[in-house]
Amino acid sequence: MIALLVAALAFAEPETAPQPDPVEPVAEEPAYNTAADALRFLTGQFSNAQQYERIPEDWRREPAAGNPYPWLDLQYATHTRVEAPELGEHVIYLEWRSGADDGPISRQRIWVLREDDDGVLTGFDFFTLRDPEPLAGRAGEEGAFAALTADDLIGYPEGCLAASSPPAHVGYYFAVEPEDCVITAQSGTEMRIHASVRASHSFITYRESGVTPDSRVVFQVPGAPQPYTFRRLTDED
Repeated sequence: MIALLVAALAFAEPETAPQPDPVEPVAEEPAYNTAADALRFLTGQFSNAQQYERIPEDWRREPAAGNPYPWLDLQYATHTRVEAPELGEHVIYLEWRSGADDGPISRQRIWVLREDDDGVLTGFDFFTLRDPEPLAGRAGEEGAFAALTADDLIGYPEGCLAASSPPAHVGYYFAVEPEDCVITAQSGTEMRIHASVRASHSFITYRESGVTPDSRVVFQVPGAPQPYTFRRLTDED
């Protein structure tokens, strides 16, 4: 009798069944042609070192205003999403450095991605900082951009949105059209701005220029027949 009781207990169901290990939820990728998705392509660390090694030797010289000769310099770019609630939900801080990833800063910009009422990406507004020095090197610092407002930025007129026109392949293309974007420089010179940014998983191309109504080039970045071609070094966290 005791033997039968012991055997029955051995095969009895436990009061609480063992639970399976928890499964980590898989983050859903944002929908294509939204600001959240475009951030994945536009942020990260980049360099045009590969392009720089392949250009003609006489292009490797200092940038020159008005493009008296072709030039293309070596740049390392960090594009970081930052929290700046007064500017919008999807804000990117650009910091470029010349010659090396720890070289002197050559460019600091703010991009603010825009969506329409249906949540479809329309493009981004771009700004310079009135006082960029206090933000230098602080892209990864929590709260560094939290107090930033429109008063801290220098923007462009309406019509200067870098409008989005998604290509057929994976990625994004943005362009500022010179017919729509006309500004007056601090010197009083009126010029039409043209800029373009193409972003894929592996690279970003970048070009911008300002041309007077009589077709005189005021500036062109870079001053070469081809745009900057930045290869991705790492993804943003």
